[in-house]
Amino acid sequence: MVNQFTSPSLFRAIANVEIEAGLQPIFAFLGESVQTLAEKFLQAKVTPVDAHGFEIDLEKMVREFARLVVEWCFGAVETQEVEAMPGSIKFHDNSYRRMRAKTKHSQVLTIFGNIQLLRATYRRGRAGKVIAPLEKSLGIECGASPAAQEMVGKQMAIAGSSQQRSAEAIEARSGAKIGHEKIRSIVKELASDMEEHRQDCQLAQLQSWIDEAHSAGEKAVLSVSRDGICIGIAPFGSFAVGSVATLSVFSHGKRIGTVYLARAPEENQTTLSSQLTALLTEVIRSRGDRLEQIAYVSDAGIVETAYWHNVLSKFYVDGKRISIERTLDYYHASLRLTAIADSLKVSAKKRGKWLSSARSLLKEEGGWGRVMRSISKMKELYKVKKSKTKAFNEAMTYLRKYRRYMNYADKQARGLPIGSGIVESACKQIVSERMKLSGMRWKRAGIQGIMTLRSILLSLTWEKTFRRKLLSNSPVEILYANAA
Repeated sequence: MVNQFTSPSLFRAIANVEIEAGLQPIFAFLGESVQTLAEKFLQAKVTPVDAHGFEIDLEKMVREFARLVVEWCFGAVETQEVEAMPGSIKFHDNSYRRMRAKTKHSQVLTIFGNIQLLRATYRRGRAGKVIAPLEKSLGIECGASPAAQEMVGKQMAIAGSSQQRSAEAIEARSGAKIGHEKIRSIVKELASDMEEHRQDCQLAQLQSWIDEAHSAGEKAVLSVSRDGICIGIAPFGSFAVGSVATLSVFSHGKRIGTVYLARAPEENQTTLSSQLTALLTEVIRSRGDRLEQIAYVSDAGIVETAYWHNVLSKFYVDGKRISIERTLDYYHASLRLTAIADSLKVSAKKRGKWLSSARSLLKEEGGWGRVMRSISKMKELYKVKKSKTKAFNEAMTYLRKYRRYMNYADKQARGLPIGSGIVESACKQIVSERMKLSGMRWKRAGIQGIMTLRSILLSLTWEKTFRRKLLSNSPVEILYANAA
């Protein structure tokens, strides 16, 4: 539902003459200030120090000008006399009665700094929640304008950030100091609101990439991957496993784009599984006829394997069985070859030569069988170190157990990915580069907000998701127009 506030009893139409009268002093302030600054610069020596100071001071003046314009415009749209406003309103299915006088919100964060906002307030019942219709209409939440919410959210979502660095960056841009508690409240609210629209916007992004391949006369390949990554938990420094998933569109073996999902630590990663299944279902429902193949690429972890057996191996959409092909991540398979090489009684030179050959051979036609025969021959010639017998046997068990998912030559020939590097990279980008900086520990309540915002940012769906969040704001409805 689009958020529209057009009632003349809550908000008013402002005549041009009033706008001119309200803004004229602000424009005059800017003109005089800029002229004085320019004169000072032009009459001084021409030096780098003077040039630097001139630009910095001019930026501050322009920001202050913009701050004053925003403050005046935001404050001017509400009906000026509180007695002329409706006595009762409805918001989120609850009724509120108007309070006697307007009150001032003294620190509303905007991208130009803090502004003051004099606005009417309404209370639910005699001592219930108080809301300001003006702030609801402007999209002000957690004491921040929509543009400021986006500024804070994006800043907190970028790689290498932290609360302190974000506060410093926000102050550098807006000139306003912001506390850590306010940052956390904005992130929590913003992430919750954007999560409601994440799937629809990610679906649209995937559809556009599939259509891109289709317009070039090709059917696309959809690759699904998931993985887990440890996150430090406060206050005792323990670790818990968060989860990350990706859906990538390929054409001619080249990746067109990827959308990302991420969830805070949770037993069995059930929420991520539900979200991944829901998004995959909608992609198939809307673009299944334009997909050549759907591939599931992962390692052999417990959760990853369970998701294959319980969901993807018998996937149905609208009663139709969907063929999904599993691939065991080539990197994890090659790690078992490394373990086998380390177990043999061979020189370092021979070890390296054989390992390189075996890794290449695994990706060739009939590679699995040829590699297994090579392992048997090496074991016969050089024997296994007694201390490495267990590691050797475990690696061999792994290779035998997942044999049917290692036909890498055939998969590459059909343009299917054979590695889970995309989701491995996602773990790094979403978690490691943002949430595992030196000394970082997270409270569980704060993990999900950052993971949600960062996954939306990396999916290239931020602008669409944020706009849908703004458009979905609930409207305020007038119940009774008579004064309270």
